[in-house]
Amino acid sequence: MTHQETKYDQGRKELSINSMYFNRYLLIRYLTAGFFFVNLYWAVLMVNTTGLIKWLPVLLLIVNGAIAVEQVGKYWYRSHDAPVTKWGYWIQFLANIGILMGLATGQATTLFPFFATKGVSYAVIATIIGLLFSLLIERRVWLIAHDRDTYYQRIQAFVSSLN
Repeated sequence: MTHQETKYDQGRKELSINSMYFNRYLLIRYLTAGFFFVNLYWAVLMVNTTGLIKWLPVLLLIVNGAIAVEQVGKYWYRSHDAPVTKWGYWIQFLANIGILMGLATGQATTLFPFFATKGVSYAVIATIIGLLFSLLIERRVWLIAHDRDTYYQRIQAFVSSLN
């Protein structure tokens, strides 16, 4: 084997390992994109409304954008910590709790003026799903931070097989 071939193989191994570390956050990236577009759609539909509540989806968009930036940075900087993701999803969780409380107290037309009365049940279901996804992401971030996720075990097995 020539020096160039070994250098090429080493580059491939490093790329594989780097991609595997980046893929630890795959679920988080997909759900962040989902939250981003749901909040974007909500913000667009709230443009013509009055009151401060119309800024909630804009705030959540900013939070989701910050999370996305942190997640993209994970490709170049391997780190167990994801503080922006952790805090961002606690903000999303608390916003969903507030939305559920608003829906329960009859503020559906303030929160979602574009829904008819029958649409409120869909908003409740969607908000509960958002709560569950937020908790799922928080759990995933915790597992990654403590190297207890299954991806980490697979990475360790892959690295040990290379040696």
